[in-house]
Amino acid sequence: MASTSKKAIMGGPVQRQLVKLQDMAKTLEASEDIQTQIQICIENVTAQEEYCDTISSPPSEAIQNLITETKKHPWQKTMDEGKVMGRVGPGMMSGALEGTFLKTLVGMSNAKRILEVGLFTGCGALAMAEALPADAKVITCELEEYVADVARKLVDQSPHGRKIDIMIGPAAESLQKLAEEGQKFDMVFVDANKDGYIDYYKIIMDNDMLTARGTILIDNALNRGQAYLPKEKLVISETWGKYSHAIRDFNDYVYNDNRVSQVMVPIRDGVMMIRRKEAFEGEA
Repeated sequence: MASTSKKAIMGGPVQRQLVKLQDMAKTLEASEDIQTQIQICIENVTAQEEYCDTISSPPSEAIQNLITETKKHPWQKTMDEGKVMGRVGPGMMSGALEGTFLKTLVGMSNAKRILEVGLFTGCGALAMAEALPADAKVITCELEEYVADVARKLVDQSPHGRKIDIMIGPAAESLQKLAEEGQKFDMVFVDANKDGYIDYYKIIMDNDMLTARGTILIDNALNRGQAYLPKEKLVISETWGKYSHAIRDFNDYVYNDNRVSQVMVPIRDGVMMIRRKEAFEGEA
C-alpha cells in the first residue's frame, strides 16, 4: 500500500484515482479482464505526456546533462546532512518538455530580461537563457545556497550559463531588492513555494516590475488537481496537501485582478500565462 500511495501522489488526479482503483481491484480479486482494462486506462493517461515528450524537439545536450546529473545527485544524503532546510529532489525540475516550452516562449517574445522565482538546479533558467541574445539576462532566485551552488556548476557547463545571475535567499527579499532598484522584466517565471505565489505576484505587479508587453508564467497552476478538485476528492498525502488551498487562492486572486488577463495552459501541471490587459488587448 505504501508504494501505491507514492505512485498515486506523483500523477494527475485521474491517474491517482486509477492507481487507487487498480489496488482495490487486486485486493478484491476482481476479474483479470477488469484489472487489464484498468491498466490500459492508466497507460492511456500516461501515453499523451510521453508522446508530447518524444514528438517535441529534444533539449540541448547541456540541459539533458543537467537533468541527468540532477537525477543522480544524492538529495536524500543532502537532506540528512542538513545542507538544505527543506525537502529537495528531481521532481522539482521544470523538465525537458516544459523547458522546451519556456525556450519557445522566450524566443517568440524577443525578451531580453527574464526574472525567475525558484531556480532549483537550473533546468528552466538554462532553457530560457538558450533563447536569449548574448547581451540578455536571466535573474533567478534560489532560497538554498547549497542548491544554488549545484545549479551554478551545472549551468556553467553551457556557454549560455553566463547569461544567468543567481540571487540567494528568501525570494520575497530578493524581489523587494530588485523592485527598489527599479528593475523591469519582459518575462517572469514563478516556480517556487506555492504559498508564496500571491506575495511574489503582488511585489512584481505593485512595483511595476513587468514591462508593458511582458508576460508572467506561473508553474504548477493546476497543482495536481488541487486548484479545481474539492478536498474530499484529492488522493494526496496530508503533508503534500498542507497548502492545498494556496494555488486555488492564487488563481482566484489573479482572476479578480482587473489589471491583467490570463489563460491557463494545461501543459504538465499547468502553466498560467498572465499579461497586462493593455498588452492582451493589443493596446500596449
